[in-house]
Amino acid sequence: MSEVHDVIIIGGGPAGMAATAYAIRKRMDAVLISPGLGGRTNRKLELPWVEDYNVLVGESMVERFRSQIEYLDFLRVRTTVDRIEPREEGYCVVLKDGKELLTRTILLATGAVGEMLNVPGEAHFEMKGLCYSTTTYAPLFIDRTAMVIGDGIQALRAVAELQRIASHVTLVARTHGDLDSPLAARLRSERNVSILEGYEVVEIQGDQFVNCVKMRRDDEMREVRADAVFIEKGLIPNSKLVATLVDLDEKGFIRVDERNRTSRPGIYAAGDVTTAMSDQVLISMGEGAKAILSIYDDLLGIR
Repeated sequence: MSEVHDVIIIGGGPAGMAATAYAIRKRMDAVLISPGLGGRTNRKLELPWVEDYNVLVGESMVERFRSQIEYLDFLRVRTTVDRIEPREEGYCVVLKDGKELLTRTILLATGAVGEMLNVPGEAHFEMKGLCYSTTTYAPLFIDRTAMVIGDGIQALRAVAELQRIASHVTLVARTHGDLDSPLAARLRSERNVSILEGYEVVEIQGDQFVNCVKMRRDDEMREVRADAVFIEKGLIPNSKLVATLVDLDEKGFIRVDERNRTSRPGIYAAGDVTTAMSDQVLISMGEGAKAILSIYDDLLGIR
């Protein structure tokens, strides 16, 4: 008879690594499934005016968890998950190679990715002056110019954060979106903010780093220069594995309660894939640790 694990953690980003570290502390029979460790923290924005910096709050914690887990082959499975099947004893996690692992509980920490524009130059300049996380890198833009692309609250929040630091911030909003919001009204009054409404980005340009965005409105073509570009259209959660098993919100994020439980007993979620606000490293790590403590209590019958 196959071994039934206490928990299988799917995803090796900050939430998954923290969860795994706490599971080890609790002497739980845990398995971490992930091709690598670190998630989005493995990639760092390159900027021509900064040679070395540390703006990822919690970066040292990420490295500490990585060092604890990296060589523990008895609990790591370096592949991806094909599907999850409910079983009488819990769940069966079917790996890409067809191997099956049984578990009493599952913690999904698969994260999310930034929604792309899908225009020429975007992939080439990604992390070379162009990225999808303003909150992480805003402190580097003292007396610099920046461009934010998006028309929702997330983009407006990004502009508000950069506006306090940068010399000038340009918002490129394809639609009217949330431009009627109180935040948008405040931003319009700021001297160092420009809002270009109705423009569609058609190309990202630059040399070694991004430095210009080409856009169109009706028959008008326009090029606007900036020291960096932040695409803030939103995040796309990696929740497909449990899309038919648990409740998702309208954007596909996994709904969780205050203890990281989903709508289905035995399945938990933590980090960027959930409806909880966790788009920062320290928050994701805290959510991962909290989720494992919740699973530990539930397995003991403490609710």
